[in-house]
Amino acid sequence: MLKSRWAHLFLLFIFSLFSIIETAWQDENGMENGEIDMVFFNLPHGEATLITNYYGDNILINTGSVKSEKSLNEQLKQMGITEIDQVIISNEEEAYSGNLQNVITKYHVNKAILPESFEMEQNQSVKIEKWQSDKIYTLFDHLMVQNIDISKDDEISFMLHYGEESVLFLNDGNISIEPKLIDQHRQVDILKIAEFGSGESPSQRLLKQINPIISIIFHSNKHEINEDLIERLNASWIDIYFLKQSGTVYVRMSQSDYELLS
Repeated sequence: MLKSRWAHLFLLFIFSLFSIIETAWQDENGMENGEIDMVFFNLPHGEATLITNYYGDNILINTGSVKSEKSLNEQLKQMGITEIDQVIISNEEEAYSGNLQNVITKYHVNKAILPESFEMEQNQSVKIEKWQSDKIYTLFDHLMVQNIDISKDDEISFMLHYGEESVLFLNDGNISIEPKLIDQHRQVDILKIAEFGSGESPSQRLLKQINPIISIIFHSNKHEINEDLIERLNASWIDIYFLKQSGTVYVRMSQSDYELLS
């Protein structure tokens, strides 16, 4: 009887301890269970987006250019990020993948999803997976990435789904990709514009179909903004975030809603 009572008290202690740890984490970052943060980094050159969940798991989508290494590391440090579980590369160009080796080493990356033609130094501690057409990848609970299109230059455009919320990462600025997206018949909450806003996509037809609320344009030293594209976004009443002007954009997302934290 006494042993049973002590066992019961021990279980209560363990439950209370985990509750305290969970509450402390929630207080630290203000995130509730079931939410994720999506951070679009303002970098001197290139793309990098961090996704983190309530439990502190981290995924980095692209790594920015080598020119942005210091800025990326400083922003990750400010967020208290010391480890990154997965890295996803959607384009093998230097503006997207320039810091990959540095990120893998510095942040102890376990897994990388890369374009088929992408080559990197051998690292036995990192599991390498190559993008596959039309495949759906599960990253966290309820967080999935759907490969929409792989261009002839190995640029991967994909949809990120979290419950009812969707973020479209366009990486091909050519409108030839758009029929696949229109066939999805899905509204998009956030649209990451391809090729640093220099391409032709999205067209007015696609914008009408996916009806995004927010668009994100990363900064590049080598691309010129397509003013006709910006005019289309404005005419569609889509909020445009030029990260060079707005700074890093923080989005907190549940499975049914999202809010901008910056």
